[in-house]
Amino acid sequence: MYNTFSLTALISILTSLYVCLAGFLFFRALSRVIAAKTGRRFPLWVYWPIALLAAGLYFYFSYSSGGLRSLFSLASSYWGLLLFIPFFILADLLIGFSILGRFIFRTAANARFDKAFSMACSMAFSLWIRAGALVLAAGILVLGSLSARYVKDTGYSITVDKPLPGNGLRVVLISDIHIGSMVHKKELKRIVSGINALKGDIVLIAGDIIDRDLDVYKRENLNEEMSEIKAPLGVYAVPGNHDYFGGNLNALKQCLAEGGVKLLVDESVLLDNAFYVIGRNDLSISRRGTGRKTLNDLTKDLDASLPIIVMDHEPINLGEAEAAGLDLQVSGHTHHGQIWPGPIITKRIYEDDYGLLYKGKTAIIVTSGCGTWGPPIRVGTRSEIVCIDLKGE
Repeated sequence: MYNTFSLTALISILTSLYVCLAGFLFFRALSRVIAAKTGRRFPLWVYWPIALLAAGLYFYFSYSSGGLRSLFSLASSYWGLLLFIPFFILADLLIGFSILGRFIFRTAANARFDKAFSMACSMAFSLWIRAGALVLAAGILVLGSLSARYVKDTGYSITVDKPLPGNGLRVVLISDIHIGSMVHKKELKRIVSGINALKGDIVLIAGDIIDRDLDVYKRENLNEEMSEIKAPLGVYAVPGNHDYFGGNLNALKQCLAEGGVKLLVDESVLLDNAFYVIGRNDLSISRRGTGRKTLNDLTKDLDASLPIIVMDHEPINLGEAEAAGLDLQVSGHTHHGQIWPGPIITKRIYEDDYGLLYKGKTAIIVTSGCGTWGPPIRVGTRSEIVCIDLKGE
């Protein structure tokens, strides 16, 4: 844990310094272009104190409520600054190639240029390239923030070859809320409002409810929001890997219960005498020296003539759900890559990294999640709440 914390802090500091340096180079180019036109220079020595003070105040005011730990949580969460780095590196490369090209041309042609004119052209080019990089990066950051903030509804219609009462069953699925430094009361309230708008019969939360610990959950009394979720058949959840980071799953289970959410850890419930919901322990538990029950163990005493839904945070070993004869598996964890080219990577890791996949008669749905991990941004993906309409035969 210490090594991870130290590495996160180091990366955050180095990233911030690089971005500040890129800003300095931008203002230096701007100053020289202005000086060439007006004869006046911008006092560059004031840049660094202002830039470092602004960065420090940003970190402090955003994350100071929980002390130094929250401060570093902010820094690690906003590795979104890394989005700027590819654009700045590209700008540096273009400027470097421009300088190299002029040097080669002058050497090969034995050409002579007016030094002041050459310097002015170089600074103007540098200014426009860096300004373009800044605008592109800022634009993507803004759009990415909007993609993460405004949660979309995603719908699926699935028919199972087992009976369901009435007009079927509406399941509302969310995952990867990551309550913590980036998700607070206001964000959770917006998510709950989106859930209730879909008028589901049951709500399933497929793990990663908290980001690291229960500090924010308890301090802001988020059970007020959780208890507002409306679902006639109840709200059920399973743990994800982040839910174990705080080291006390029982405390999370108790908190959720007070808000009307039942955490299923390798256990099942029969609802309305019509279908089962199974909640699996997270796969990461095996890396903590203990195992989790197999699906065969979890289903052996169930009535196989009734529909069976399983929640499993990470969508792995999907053939196990098919072999166990399950009707529907819902998962999260992948965030669908969250930031491009993340989707390309998750698609190579998981058989189903997002959306609906059938394994025989078993439908598997993986959601991109309604929250984010790290920076509160999405590029090439969307935060979502999933609505699944189950029909019986």
